[in-house]
Amino acid sequence: MAYVEQHRKRSKVACETCRELKRKCDGASPCGTCVRFEYHCSYAESSARRKRKHLARGDHPVLAAPIPAPDSVSGPQSTPRNSASAPSTTSNSCSPHNNLLTVEANSGAAFVRKLALGIDPKNAPRMHLFAWNAFLGARESTGTPVSRLITDIVSEADMVALSKVYFADVDPCYGFIKRQEFEQHMNARWRLPDSEHPYDAVLCGVAALGCLFSHVHPPAAELDLIQSAKIILEREMNQAPSIATIAAWVLRTAYLRMTGTSHSAWMASCITMHLVEAAGLHCEPIKDSVLHTLDEDVDPEIRRGLVGVARHLNVWMSFDTGRSRVMIHNMTTIFPSTRPGSFTHEVLGLLPYCDILDPEKVTDAQELEATLSSVLDRLHTEPPSVLAQCNIMLCICRRLKSLNMVLYGKILEQVLALARKGVRAAQNMVETGSPWHHMANIPFQVICILLVIDTSASISQIKETMRCLQTIVAKYNTEATVEALRTASLLILLHQKRKQKCASELHEILKIYPIGAGSDMREPSGTSQPQPEESSWLESLAIDLPGLEGFGGLEQLLNEGFAWDFGNNAP
Repeated sequence: MAYVEQHRKRSKVACETCRELKRKCDGASPCGTCVRFEYHCSYAESSARRKRKHLARGDHPVLAAPIPAPDSVSGPQSTPRNSASAPSTTSNSCSPHNNLLTVEANSGAAFVRKLALGIDPKNAPRMHLFAWNAFLGARESTGTPVSRLITDIVSEADMVALSKVYFADVDPCYGFIKRQEFEQHMNARWRLPDSEHPYDAVLCGVAALGCLFSHVHPPAAELDLIQSAKIILEREMNQAPSIATIAAWVLRTAYLRMTGTSHSAWMASCITMHLVEAAGLHCEPIKDSVLHTLDEDVDPEIRRGLVGVARHLNVWMSFDTGRSRVMIHNMTTIFPSTRPGSFTHEVLGLLPYCDILDPEKVTDAQELEATLSSVLDRLHTEPPSVLAQCNIMLCICRRLKSLNMVLYGKILEQVLALARKGVRAAQNMVETGSPWHHMANIPFQVICILLVIDTSASISQIKETMRCLQTIVAKYNTEATVEALRTASLLILLHQKRKQKCASELHEILKIYPIGAGSDMREPSGTSQPQPEESSWLESLAIDLPGLEGFGGLEQLLNEGFAWDFGNNAP
């Protein structure tokens, strides 16, 4: 029997995407890699084929003219003063490779992984959404939920108490339910306790969030409330969505963002956005429009709050998980008006900055820096709103880091100040028993950014941030919070070891080449001061180096903290 020798098959050509990503290409059109990851697949013509085309047309070879930059990045590319510096990294098109880098920079999980790999590849923690919330599904796993009538799960008195917790702690941040209308439904519900009503899903969602904000450990009723709302909402999927159905979906999404896994929460947020579009809530009403809108009358402020909160949750979950967000075309909904006791407008006011961070958008370093300055200048008053502001600030810092930008000066001071404010807001949440999703996430991400900034000022803030994480673990002792604290400690340890290694190498060099080696081979003592000729040499060195002209002489150059304050990111 004859055997045919099998040789490895290799494609003679590779598509542009596989060439850029350095991946094996099968040469198909589209290739398998582009089909799998939904990339645009195209092939560059070979030089011989291009030459034949030119000759056939009678063309002559010419030098390629530079492609003009788009309007958004045209103009002088001077480095902004007192803020950040780096080579120009502007791209004229959002290639798959650039898109992937942007997705990674937006995701806190990917950033942590790349940070650890840059410090110590062998001991780096795995890719994981550390401290995405304080529970990551732990509350749901404490028992077996049962779907029941809400009147069988909680009493009317309990429902009133839980709703008060919701409107005191959650509604000021996520305002999309009219309290008067809610209380009318709640009061009427217990008069007919044996029949189910579509508004039950809203009642269950409000009660579940009330349980979350009033109990460190979930009562059995909390799980049954979530399960009952889920069953009702799944049943309602067969018909056109009502305003109550969409409100219940937003409540479910918010609950899962604070307690569940990233997958379940992201899926719920996507469904919510599709329901918003199906109901026509994304458009301000137009008299002459024939497009579908809700048959029921909806308060404009409630509609705008629903759309805004749903979009806020979907956008940030997509950034965190590195997945797509739901883009609704022709959206004309404006933000809700401010109302006494509410700071929903502060949170939703951050949405325009999210559009700038979209991975599909080409954003250069100058635009990112301008966005960062605008975010830092905003005034946010309450802890949940402050953490939302801090979250987008950290995301922009990650994006700038991906472009090899270095923050310094006033903008660095503002970043560190907001990071400190965010940590203290998280500490306040622990003390008041308000387990918002950013309560554990922001302190963990702040530690990562502080290690990357790597200055004496940033390093000095790590202790307070770690103390905050420890407080969170003490109150919400879950696998998610414990893992976040351990991972933060590991990152600090790896960073310390790398610093010690660098310091040891520098020490060995100075043992061989002491400061006075040129004129006096005697090794100087650790407390000796530079001689006049040595001082003159160092002063001239400080003047000659372009990066040192802003420093105040030899005393500052030899200051102990100078090596940290120079403003160079960790590799």
